[in-house]
Amino acid sequence: MLFIPGSLIAASLRLRGLTFLAVAPVLSVFTVAATAIVLPYMGLSWSLAPAVVAALVLAALLFAASYLTRDRLAAPSRLQFKRPTPAVYVAVTGFLVGSLSIASELHQAFGRPDNISQTFDNVFHLNAVRYILDTGNGSSLTLTSMTNGDNPPYFYPAAWHDLASLVVQITGAPISVAANVLNICIAAVVWPLGCMFLTQVVTKGNGYVVGAAGLLAAGFSAFPLLLLDFGVLYPNFLALSMLPTALAAVAVFFAAGDIRRIPALARFALAPSLAAGLAIAHPNGLMSLVALSAPILLFSYVRYCVRQRRRALGYRGIIVFGVGLVVAFAVMAVMWKLIRPPAEASGWKPVQTVGQAVGEVMTNSPMHHAPAWAVSGLMLLGIAVLARRRHNLWFLVSFLVSAVLFVVVSAGPDPWFRNVLTGVWYNDSYRLAALLPIVAVPLSAIGLAWLIKRCQLWWFSSRETRSKWFGTRDRVQVVGAIVLPVVLLAMALVFQTLPLGSSITSARNIYSTTPSAPLVSQDEMALLDELDKYVPQNATIAVNPWNGSAMAFALADRNTTSKHTLTTYTPAVLVVNDRLRDAVSDPEVCKAVHATGVGYALNFGTQEVHGEDHGFKGLLIEKATPGFQLLAQVGEAKLFKVTACG
Repeated sequence: MLFIPGSLIAASLRLRGLTFLAVAPVLSVFTVAATAIVLPYMGLSWSLAPAVVAALVLAALLFAASYLTRDRLAAPSRLQFKRPTPAVYVAVTGFLVGSLSIASELHQAFGRPDNISQTFDNVFHLNAVRYILDTGNGSSLTLTSMTNGDNPPYFYPAAWHDLASLVVQITGAPISVAANVLNICIAAVVWPLGCMFLTQVVTKGNGYVVGAAGLLAAGFSAFPLLLLDFGVLYPNFLALSMLPTALAAVAVFFAAGDIRRIPALARFALAPSLAAGLAIAHPNGLMSLVALSAPILLFSYVRYCVRQRRRALGYRGIIVFGVGLVVAFAVMAVMWKLIRPPAEASGWKPVQTVGQAVGEVMTNSPMHHAPAWAVSGLMLLGIAVLARRRHNLWFLVSFLVSAVLFVVVSAGPDPWFRNVLTGVWYNDSYRLAALLPIVAVPLSAIGLAWLIKRCQLWWFSSRETRSKWFGTRDRVQVVGAIVLPVVLLAMALVFQTLPLGSSITSARNIYSTTPSAPLVSQDEMALLDELDKYVPQNATIAVNPWNGSAMAFALADRNTTSKHTLTTYTPAVLVVNDRLRDAVSDPEVCKAVHATGVGYALNFGTQEVHGEDHGFKGLLIEKATPGFQLLAQVGEAKLFKVTACG
């Protein structure tokens, strides 16, 4: 599902190799989410088939454009089958080891395939998947109809929810399983491929540095694991997984990196397409791309000015492109002002001092995670190597941008300046902590590749001596070209994964269904599993989203009066929430019951996911409450049938 729609488009653009593999899933996300927006206007229900048809149509158009423009833009790329070099084997090994490492980390964190994140935002995310399946509408323009009461819907990034709903449709898996499997695929495939593609574009390097990026993508606690633990921020997680590929596409667009493997049409079509995909995945992803891409624009303009002056071509082009640069930054400034959440949703405060924040950036241990000494040492070495080569220095500025954003959001003393700079990310330190590995992974890969190269030079400098150990010179060649780099990659993997233990443990606690779980406890989950026995398919259950009972919608496929903690309620639902248990004595309650269609109620007690009290006193029904029949009870979790309003 992640590859087929995008592969059709990538093939029409004549992309090959790593570029093809990295770009295909990001194009799939764009195609799936964009198709979901268009389908309601065509009167069609949501499924995978329309997304594949849309991909075929777009692929046909791009293939025609590529055919018509190939003579003017560039020579057509030819599909050539060459014997893989040792560097290619190392790159493949790096990806496989890194991908399997990430999958293993998430497997340990999730525990069971059907475990859910016991967090505030997960009420919305899993229920949104069910809402898409029930309504046949996955549009980002209407998804908030689920929670907005009688008010009109507004834009909400639904790409992740669209993908998860397709997994359920295709496999028949429960939503909880579909969410976990989808997240593993995104983290273990989309993320490392994007890091490898970005590293290739930045360094113009061989398979050693690219393979190092694939492996090191598994070594940062800040991503992908952090956003699957905190929040949970599934849409943000999807967008950041796509971000390295999108950033590489911007660099290719402005020729600020390696463009040798990119056909001309693809060079200019990828950046806007992937940016649109990021916007639908999550606007934070688009704004992160804007922030990290600003140095590319400056670098490209300075390089153009230098070339113009060297060729004595005058100032006309410099002035024209200078005006274009000013316009581009003006557009960025407008986006910075408009594409941000409301102030009341950006109330996160600084969490540490400036010195602590800088230390966390340099040791890759944001939000008080264990220092990653191995990866951090490689990152600092990579910074030194890139600075010494003076090649694509814009990437060092992008690293500085990500570092400054994190320092400001987690330790900024000036509230006004902090809000101006980081309000786009809700002033949330966790979201910007997750941004750091986007640039740190390629820098660490550059450092590791430099070490591999030095070790190879040492190895081959005394080949005769090595021949005594390994026999023929061919064996020495194989050891130096393949075995030695793989051994160094393995050592890096061992040292980099040690600090991840505490992060995995933290995530495992979040995904554990225990007797005291903050959202849905063991007893409550058992009762949800039994709802099929007692509640008809078309019935509506009165619930309190803060205590987890609203998860009956996602997990038991029964309609509920609330599907998110931040739901806007109609007057009738408010009456149910506050006074349902008084149905026998309060005539207004039965009117509200009939208006909402409520026939059942879940009482999951007063424990809320954030430990607060949001009311919902009308749902605290007990066995002796007149007008209600107790149908099932597991521990303190109770299911009642409303009999007072027959």
